[in-house]
Amino acid sequence: MKISPRLALGSIAVAVLGLTAACSSTPSASESSGSATPDTSTSTTQAMETVSINLGLVQGQDFIHAMPARVAEEKGFFTDAGLDVTVIDFTSGSDLTKAIAGGTVDVGAATGLDAVAAAAHDVDIQAFWGIYGPSPMALIVGADSTITGFADTAGTKIGISRVGSLTDYTLRAALDASGVSIDDVTEVPLGDPATTMAALANGDVDGFVLPVTFAYIVQAQGTGKLAEVAGDVIGGPDQFAILMAPSTYIADNTDTLKRLTDVYTQTIEWMQANPDETVAIAMDKLGMSDSIAQGTYDQLMSNFTTDGSIDVDGLAAYASALPSLGIADTSPDQSAYFNDALQG
Repeated sequence: MKISPRLALGSIAVAVLGLTAACSSTPSASESSGSATPDTSTSTTQAMETVSINLGLVQGQDFIHAMPARVAEEKGFFTDAGLDVTVIDFTSGSDLTKAIAGGTVDVGAATGLDAVAAAAHDVDIQAFWGIYGPSPMALIVGADSTITGFADTAGTKIGISRVGSLTDYTLRAALDASGVSIDDVTEVPLGDPATTMAALANGDVDGFVLPVTFAYIVQAQGTGKLAEVAGDVIGGPDQFAILMAPSTYIADNTDTLKRLTDVYTQTIEWMQANPDETVAIAMDKLGMSDSIAQGTYDQLMSNFTTDGSIDVDGLAAYASALPSLGIADTSPDQSAYFNDALQG
């Protein structure tokens, strides 16, 4: 698909341009303890060496990125696997990327665009496990708006999180697919979701692009409604959410990451089998009301990935869009942003 070019660099590019290509990573369990890498075939937690992982969430309040980690904490799945996981919330992919590159975060639960954008600037971060495929992004408009979809947005102001972000990518791709020029829409970078929703309530924007969860939130507040799901317009391959880490960390900690991804599989299967308890945890950990948590669960849960498979064509779609987004001059090779060590 063709996406209209932009004049300014996105925040992801600004954040990663100053990073060195050789990213730091925390020592592996074997390096830090001087003992052999734990045998993941061990049947009891007591017989396994406990390994610490700093796990960063690109959006700590987003259902897709946050819930598997929060449920695994709540149900003790990390502990059962011999993992001491510290979950750290972020509000942007660029901040999470910098933390991983600097070694303060080992693994990131992020978007496919985050991994691809980092690789475009020679930052050693690769996607290694898939969490969620199709884009949950949506156009969300004011409660009394006559906008019914992206095709109706010419002459409007649409909020995005940051220039060069996934919301920026989604808006441009959806406009292109709807026959609307980006030049006919005013993008308004608003930062975090709370600020974005407030801008809609105040009438500062006509709509915004965020995951569909936020449509339920503003609907409950009486300030907005869902206009159109972006994936219904854009179509094609996608890889929305992934786990990512430096290639050096993946190589040195494959057994530990196998434990982590096994927990993700266990957790997602549990979430799919236990809707009521999952909704209750979303209400507790993410601060959602019952109706918002239930609507989000019903909309999103079936599209979570239990086997960790990654749609490399979806990642490639992000890579090909980087020049048009102003994030990078060229698209990175697949080998730079994708690691198949834990696939299959």
